[in-house]
Amino acid sequence: MSKYLLNEGLPITFIILYVFGFGLYVTPITHELFKLITPYTLVLVAVAIFSHHKEWNKKTIAVLGGIFILGIIAEIIGVATGKLFGVYAYGEGLGLKIADVPLVIGLNWVFLVYASNSIISKYTTKNIPIILGAASLMVVYDILLEKVAPLMDMWLFAKNDPPINNYVVWFLLALVFNAAIQYFKINTHNRPARWLFFIQFGFFVLIVLHNSFTST
Repeated sequence: MSKYLLNEGLPITFIILYVFGFGLYVTPITHELFKLITPYTLVLVAVAIFSHHKEWNKKTIAVLGGIFILGIIAEIIGVATGKLFGVYAYGEGLGLKIADVPLVIGLNWVFLVYASNSIISKYTTKNIPIILGAASLMVVYDILLEKVAPLMDMWLFAKNDPPINNYVVWFLLALVFNAAIQYFKINTHNRPARWLFFIQFGFFVLIVLHNSFTST
């Protein structure tokens, strides 16, 4: 059993976990249970990912902690003013909130920056391509995530679809956060993180497809 928690076996564990989660989502009797356990699942997989980080030190903790805090602050400002991402509000699908923003959102920012950086840095060691590539990858992820969020009671925009400035600000924040990763030379080479990024992406695709089939 322990092999499924190690670097090589963890992706299989993630696949099993998200297949199980999809089953909970599509089954009416367990749909509310799915929403209840979603924030805990996100924390659990994040812990699993970062347990395989190669170089834990004060610098790494400071950078990742900074991304967490700044991500939360950006979301708090965004929700309160509607100026950054557009007018939106968080639902109940992401658990405990501070100033109307789920705490797990900060963790999500950390994971997405870390994982997207890990993916791009696998193919190049040059800072600019990594920063631009990772930020662009995060925007692609967000485009899909925005379609899934209302279905999972995560958040909802006032006009249903997010405005263009949502993606602009998302991209700019992703640039800043990835630039920090590169400037401070945080080692993001983490195979399970790369796998989880794509597993989550595939999971969201399934959610969108399921909704499109059931709503027609």
